[in-house]
Amino acid sequence: MRGEGQTITHLAQDARVTGSYFTRVLRLSFLAPEILKAILRNRHPIELSAKRLVNKTRLPVAWEAQRALLDIS
Repeated sequence: MRGEGQTITHLAQDARVTGSYFTRVLRLSFLAPEILKAILRNRHPIELSAKRLVNKTRLPVAWEAQRALLDIS
């Protein structure tokens, strides 16, 4: 996606979602590769749902910390 200098608010409007939702979903693009692999291979904790990931407001930037928080080794 090319933002071309657009604000989050404008990108959210283009996607017809709220700015808050857009920001929460955007954060998912920074998930550790191991977390994505675990999800795609259905080897993640059962309580780890898309809703939990989107609503998890403070996912750490560090991949190791993300794995620890989400209980994915």
